[in-house]
Amino acid sequence: MVTAIVIPILILYFYWVTKKEKAKQRQNWEMLDQVRLEARIYGTITYLHTEKKRYYHELYMMVTTIRMQSGDRTITAVYRQPFKQGWKEFNLHPGSIVTLEGQWEKDTFIAGSIKKS
Repeated sequence: MVTAIVIPILILYFYWVTKKEKAKQRQNWEMLDQVRLEARIYGTITYLHTEKKRYYHELYMMVTTIRMQSGDRTITAVYRQPFKQGWKEFNLHPGSIVTLEGQWEKDTFIAGSIKKS
């Protein structure tokens, strides 16, 4: 008798928790490319690589890794975007001069906007 009551309650509870977690992850995924623009770097791209990565279950993100020469130092920057149907790749190539705006996270620059100069 107890199992006839407890098991459906547990199933409903875990369904509710899972649905809530999925909504939270979707909201975070949609805001991937919204980074606080508190720093700006300028330089020439020496390496550019874009790859598709899994973010959460059926949600994917495109991660663009940029190495750029700025003065006498090399900076590694990462630009993350949610992978949606209308996603377009940047028209950037090694040798392009760009300005990146975003924030520092340890030794990596997290870009929020990329402007070609």
